[in-house]
Amino acid sequence: MSNVPFISWLGHGAASLAPSGVFTDAKANAFVIDADTKAMQRTVDTLLNPAGAGKVRYQVALPVAMLSFMDIAQCTSSTDILGWLPGRECAIWIPLLEFRDGHLLPSRLVFWSPYIFISYTIGMVTGREAWGWPKVLAEIGVASDTPTNPQFSCTTTFFPTMAATTKGQHGVLYRIVQQQAATQQPPVWQSAGEARAGLIGGIFGSLAGDLLDALQPQLPSVVLKQFRAAGAPQSACFQAIVDSPIEMTRFIGGGLLWDTFSLEITNCESHAIVYDLLGTKPAPGTTTTLPVKFATWVTVDFQALSGDDIVVTT
Repeated sequence: MSNVPFISWLGHGAASLAPSGVFTDAKANAFVIDADTKAMQRTVDTLLNPAGAGKVRYQVALPVAMLSFMDIAQCTSSTDILGWLPGRECAIWIPLLEFRDGHLLPSRLVFWSPYIFISYTIGMVTGREAWGWPKVLAEIGVASDTPTNPQFSCTTTFFPTMAATTKGQHGVLYRIVQQQAATQQPPVWQSAGEARAGLIGGIFGSLAGDLLDALQPQLPSVVLKQFRAAGAPQSACFQAIVDSPIEMTRFIGGGLLWDTFSLEITNCESHAIVYDLLGTKPAPGTTTTLPVKFATWVTVDFQALSGDDIVVTT
């Protein structure tokens, strides 16, 4: 850890605030899809494992991916007292097993996000600078926006093809669409323990019992944090794999969704989501539609904790 003090811009237009992040009344939805283990491992080996420097490596845990959408009433810092903002985030998650050098068995289960989007600047800059999350600005739609036609959407800038002549487009990159409403209401979860069991059970099935203890009380996630060197832009002046844990502080409500949903992805070269998750390269300008196998909702308060550097390669 560096002994050089951080020069705070608080009071001078600061857009990066100190952890921990405090989030109140966060309404979250999670949607699980089938994915290809080899394709996701290739993505991990390209975007995360090279920074492990042989000290830590990550292996895809199961052939599934999860999409999350959050609508948060208040977002703020517990350290830099500036004020609060509402905010929305959506992300695509891959569950990974973490292996430390010299150990044959994995040390823990973690979650990693190759795609993550956010609706407000302070959250984007703080997420990138404090932990390394590859956050990008987007307009994020949730079911309450269109209650008669529930859907969740991520609208951002993308490029159909990557070429000097390609003009960027601003449109829906992916969305979750309700295909059929449930004929009856599923039971709601009465506690944080039931919520953890229901969510992890839906993702991991029979492995859920072995994973519950490992995910209490924090949800472990890892991030690649890096900054370009000014004089050598193909090099990193700082690169690390960072532990970025999330801790639930208050459970408000949650439960399963028995509606039928599908995921629609706009195929483009700037966001190779289908290739990263499934290993196929659909034509730009087309749409890939995938069934959602499991869906849930939860409302909580939580904190994004400071975390720590797992390995620093610079």
